[in-house]
Amino acid sequence: MPMQQALDMCGPGQDYERAHVLRELGELARNAGDLAAAETHYQQAIHLLRASDDPLKLAHTLRHLGDVYATSSNWTAAEPLYMEALTLYRQHPQSDPLDLANAIRPYAFLKTETEQPKQARELWAEACTLYASAGINAGVEECRERLDQLHS
Repeated sequence: MPMQQALDMCGPGQDYERAHVLRELGELARNAGDLAAAETHYQQAIHLLRASDDPLKLAHTLRHLGDVYATSSNWTAAEPLYMEALTLYRQHPQSDPLDLANAIRPYAFLKTETEQPKQARELWAEACTLYASAGINAGVEECRERLDQLHS
């Protein structure tokens, strides 16, 4: 496996590079449906990214670990990860609005699934605005559909 070889090649002082490879391994595992491996890789990457100067990469990785937990409806584990990711995106001056929208979306879904309609509506509306500003029509449509469902 080339990614595992890349991980093995990371030496001392290459924690950021190791975190990036672990994150990619997490993606591969998640896409293959191996949620346990994805969880392990993301957790290891997050541990290393917390010591880095890349809060946006940390936020993205936190969101993806949250997605792993959300896949199995483990909302209790997913929620703090989504909250931390959103805080990091909102605090960073160079945060991409599309990345923020993509982080809000699963948190809005969590709030919908855990029957917190007021918070869900606020989050879906915010995501809708961000997707519209980025010209992502599919995101706008999904948000509007979710809002309609919450209002009915």
